[in-house]
Amino acid sequence: MDLWCKKLYRFLDGELESGDEEHFRLHLALCRACASGLHDAMQLEMLSVQALCGAVAHNDAPPPPALVRGPFRFALPRGRWRHAMGAVLAMGLGALTAVMTGDGFRPKDAWRADASARELEARIAYPAADRYLPYVPVRTGAGGAAALATEPPVPLRTLAALEERGDLHGIAAAYLVRGELRQASDFLARSAPSLDRDSDRAVVAMAAGDSRGALGLLEGVLRQAPDHPQALWNRALVLRAMGLPLQAAEAFEAVARRGEPGWSEEAGIRALALRQGGAFLK
Repeated sequence: MDLWCKKLYRFLDGELESGDEEHFRLHLALCRACASGLHDAMQLEMLSVQALCGAVAHNDAPPPPALVRGPFRFALPRGRWRHAMGAVLAMGLGALTAVMTGDGFRPKDAWRADASARELEARIAYPAADRYLPYVPVRTGAGGAAALATEPPVPLRTLAALEERGDLHGIAAAYLVRGELRQASDFLARSAPSLDRDSDRAVVAMAAGDSRGALGLLEGVLRQAPDHPQALWNRALVLRAMGLPLQAAEAFEAVARRGEPGWSEEAGIRALALRQGGAFLK
């Protein structure tokens, strides 16, 4: 039992801070003892409800209006039902079963390894999330909305396994490939300092419209590692966003010269479009 196991009942009572509650959900997806404790707590509450229903059934007084109008609903003390059911829904029945049966860690689920295209224009400085895919931006309208609705969430068990391994940057990358920037930013802030982390922090800054902040981070990376591929690419995007097309073209040409399959070809096309005054994939 670790320190998080001791917080199960505080979680059920809704007494954890929001950050600790999110952390406990990840712990719950991996910890058999806490998953079993959650199951036992829910069973106990259900037995209490059944006992209450029996008491009402044998009472000569008419049942409360809520019992007459529709399906039986009940509220557990101090928010336990809400938090317990929220945990189960967040995990999904499959994830809860995986905890109880010891199902294996499937990392490819985290970084969309089976995807046919990428929706994030920037590059992520985490190897498993930097596989080249053609860029297909999300379009507005019914088609774009449908695409976003069908995008699978990051598997909770995978996130929990990554956190247990201390791979917080991997978790941040999993959120980044899905465009979930707030969660990505939180895990990047907790990750160990590195050039790759700063490159990905720049991606978050770009998405938030902070081009100057992003450029500062990327230039800091490139001062120490002039050939950092993700920082070179992302710096080109920032320069383009700042209305500096020729400088952006030069940055993309630096990526093209690296000869990276896929990335270099796309960088060359982007550089040519910028030099010709065209807008790429607008």
